[in-house]
Amino acid sequence: MSSQTLLITKWLRRSWKFLFVILFAALILNYAFAASDWRTLSPGLEYRDIDGSFITPWSHIHTFRINLQKNQLALVMAKDLALKHASADEYAEHTKALISINGGFFDENYHSLGLRINNKKLQSPIKQISWWGVFYVKNNTAFVTGARQFNSDKQIEFAIQSGPRLLINGRIPPLKPGRAERSALGITEDGKVILLVTDNSPISTTELAQMLKAPPLNCINALNLDGGSSSQLRAQIDSFQLNVHGFSNVSDAVIVKAK
Repeated sequence: MSSQTLLITKWLRRSWKFLFVILFAALILNYAFAASDWRTLSPGLEYRDIDGSFITPWSHIHTFRINLQKNQLALVMAKDLALKHASADEYAEHTKALISINGGFFDENYHSLGLRINNKKLQSPIKQISWWGVFYVKNNTAFVTGARQFNSDKQIEFAIQSGPRLLINGRIPPLKPGRAERSALGITEDGKVILLVTDNSPISTTELAQMLKAPPLNCINALNLDGGSSSQLRAQIDSFQLNVHGFSNVSDAVIVKAK
């Protein structure tokens, strides 16, 4: 082989390597830019994946930002479907909801544990457990409070009790270690609701609280929902579809519907 041919061969090899690096970098940058902003799905309803990456495409933290002036939170119980328990898919299908996510804790007989209010009607009584909190909506405004500080009010449209509280007026309380799939509800500084579920991305409650507090979520109050095998979500908003499967059915679900 001539020296000229060798030079051409070396140049081609370097060019291909350079081109591969450029293409790889472009793919990563394209993914980063695509995931860097909130995506509007419908009026007052936005989506963002804050953990998806080109390197680990199977790991996601799905978040929705909800304006309560244009959307509403509601609760659906398994008994509403004439079932003992159901999946996020089944709750979504039954209610035609935009989003359905698992609710709070339940016992071995799939009875919901703690406060549940839907459409201003009591579904399950409150439990006085100090580390549990109550997420509720009154006059289109969301709140999170401690179980002992919660005051019953006929104007409360929606409420769910679970725990632990992840953020209390911007402060992260002491939380237990341990990683698992998570789901949560949060409230931003400007009053929007954050709905979050992890997908093949087990994290601790402290990591979850830090994530909810930091940009781009910017929550000041947040409540952990049931997690682990119960953590699940279904979203169907026009052409947008998302299904995070849980490993067990649940007693109730929080749903989002347009007003």
